[in-house]
Amino acid sequence: MIGFERQRQMFAAQFEPRGAGFVYRRHSVGEPIPVSAVQRNRYVAAFEKFTRQGFWAMVAGALIMLAGLVAYSFATGTQVPDRVFYVAFGAMVVVYVIAYQRVWNLPMRELRGAGSPPNIAP
Repeated sequence: MIGFERQRQMFAAQFEPRGAGFVYRRHSVGEPIPVSAVQRNRYVAAFEKFTRQGFWAMVAGALIMLAGLVAYSFATGTQVPDRVFYVAFGAMVVVYVIAYQRVWNLPMRELRGAGSPPNIAP
């Protein structure tokens, strides 16, 4: 639904099988960082959870914001300027994109400095 599985596959593709574990490559091209299968599964599960919950939170937030703006309009007897709608919904999208990037880059932030052993080839 709504590309959740495709997003999960793209995120999981950053982890390549290597021996008994995996190597993580940011955007599938970064320096290889060894991770265990447990770590990989934890990162993929966290990403999948965020994409589903984040999407539905955004839908709920949009509906609540829309209801609030409509209620304000009825209560004051005025029309809410279009600019307010654009700014409100634009801000919501910006917050979602920033959160999405944070969860996408979670492995890199946590593994930064872990380095890769010299025997792992790209």
